[in-house]
Amino acid sequence: MNYRELPEFFHIRCGSDLAQSLVQSGVGGTYLAWVDPVCDGPTPEGLSEDSYRSIRARFIADRYGEILAAVLGQLIDQDKALARADDFAEVVIWVEHDLFDQSILVRLLAWFADHPHRALSLVQANDFLGRQTPEALQRLFAARRRVTVAELKLAGYLWELWCAPDPRPLEALATILDDPARRPGGVDLPHLSAAIRRHLANLPGTRDGLSMTERLALRAVADGAETAPAIFASVGLQEPAAWLGDVMFYPVLRDLSRPPFALLEEADGRYRLTPLGGAVVMGQMDALQFGGHPRWVGGCALEVPPQFRWDQQEERVVDGQGLVTIS
Repeated sequence: MNYRELPEFFHIRCGSDLAQSLVQSGVGGTYLAWVDPVCDGPTPEGLSEDSYRSIRARFIADRYGEILAAVLGQLIDQDKALARADDFAEVVIWVEHDLFDQSILVRLLAWFADHPHRALSLVQANDFLGRQTPEALQRLFAARRRVTVAELKLAGYLWELWCAPDPRPLEALATILDDPARRPGGVDLPHLSAAIRRHLANLPGTRDGLSMTERLALRAVADGAETAPAIFASVGLQEPAAWLGDVMFYPVLRDLSRPPFALLEEADGRYRLTPLGGAVVMGQMDALQFGGHPRWVGGCALEVPPQFRWDQQEERVVDGQGLVTIS
């Protein structure tokens, strides 16, 4: 099969929200819905593809209440479809500005850095693609641009840092990307540094021991939101760029309600702050002062006490061992 005989477009999108809209827009091609939310849960370094998939499948199944075999099958099918990208004349990646999409963009570009394609293009929107009309999608498609070699190299390095156990080099890279004088030439990924910082903001905070998502959820309850949908809606409004779907958010409420260090309690579908949760929200107590639950932020496996925290005021990663800052 020569180049002219190849099917034309292979569209890769974080989820299935554009599958029908692209058809309606008149943009033809094959559609791959990426199903692995790499901004949530463990992405450990140094694993084989099979081991990495197994860890991601276990996390997704346990976290979101899915069937493990079904999730693993989806991830295998996704990777097989990606491996057939060379069967298409052009690959088009569709992303928007939020953490969910930007993290998957890094994962995909890192993969293409190791598996170069003859024509890799990017549609990068400043707003949520799922809200766009078919006509708007057609305009965005027409304005797509080729991914540069510099962006592929950057993504490969960035993904290594994302999966590393120490998040400080990732924060340092975000600082470089913010500085036009230091940013690598040929890189036009304007939402990447903000997405990296939002990812790192899910490290335990220096002032309260909470991830940013947990902090926004408790603030929502303190402000009067009681039901899971109301809390989720409030968190979305508080986010600079909303990125969590409800399936990803509801386990956060479950974690916050888990004894013996519950910050929320739920009865008849309504949430309220526990005395401990109230003290944390008021800035009188660190959520990890008496213990907590180990978790992952990318490649960083956080223990209790955590080895790293996020300084919300300075927006930087700091040494977290034994640190409790209550003002």
